[in-house]
Amino acid sequence: MADELTKPKKLFSSTEGNVQAQKSLSEVNGSIAVPHNAGFWRTLKAYMGQKKIQYYTDYNTDLVTNANQEVRLPQDYVWNHPGHWYALKSVVVYRTMFEFGQLYWKLGLHAHIVGYEKLAAFRHQSYFMYGNHTQPVGDPFMPLLLAGWQRVSTLAVAANLGVPFFGRILQLGGGVILPETIPQTRRFMTYLKNLVQAGRPIAIYPETHVWPYYTKIRPFVSGAFHYPVTFQLPIFTFTTTYQKHGITVFVDGPFYPDQSQPARTQRQAMAKVVQNTMQQRAKASTYSHIDYRRRQA
Repeated sequence: MADELTKPKKLFSSTEGNVQAQKSLSEVNGSIAVPHNAGFWRTLKAYMGQKKIQYYTDYNTDLVTNANQEVRLPQDYVWNHPGHWYALKSVVVYRTMFEFGQLYWKLGLHAHIVGYEKLAAFRHQSYFMYGNHTQPVGDPFMPLLLAGWQRVSTLAVAANLGVPFFGRILQLGGGVILPETIPQTRRFMTYLKNLVQAGRPIAIYPETHVWPYYTKIRPFVSGAFHYPVTFQLPIFTFTTTYQKHGITVFVDGPFYPDQSQPARTQRQAMAKVVQNTMQQRAKASTYSHIDYRRRQA
């Protein structure tokens, strides 16, 4: 299956020898500062072109926002949408997103994926994927490319519902909004259990906020590893790294929770394994498109 997907697109690769290890983080003249509240599309426009300076106050700083950033999840929000008409719309939207994602990552970002074949043995079951969140446009599509013919579900916060156009089709394209209240959590967990039983891969960006072209791994939010431990499923990582003329995404795993340990210990162990793996892969970044600087309080 991996060969069938790779030949026409040349996006995937199982070799790692073509990634340069040298660092190239020299200062570039003409840098500009991008305000952290610049807005989604304005920020994307600002990131095109010369190298930028991006200031932040802490790792929880949300650098890419939209006009409806503070949207709240309705109390009666529905995760499960039965019916043939909704299913048909979902198939069309999902397939369109998949094709667009292929073009965007290959032609727009000049990316290729290393280690894609590691997922081949898991094509008929559910598993969890964890990635670093560094592409405002590309990240919603990467889980689709990794999952291949499987339909993947990607967990996202309610703020994504406010993104122009994309927010309206998020659910149709496999997006699963995280709950905000206890009653919502009960319904959400029931829905997530149904996805697992249906053999769906689940993708999570544990850093929560997108930091465009950031080359390191930020701290993960608490609770990010509750789900694979609850369902006792394997975990894979996908780490996006940056080179001067392209992007390399590394797939690693599987990693398994230790069922002999208490759930809390399992969550902590999985978080450590995933973070260590991604930090090692992040060292493959050899070019910094944006100079991130911490602003003193």
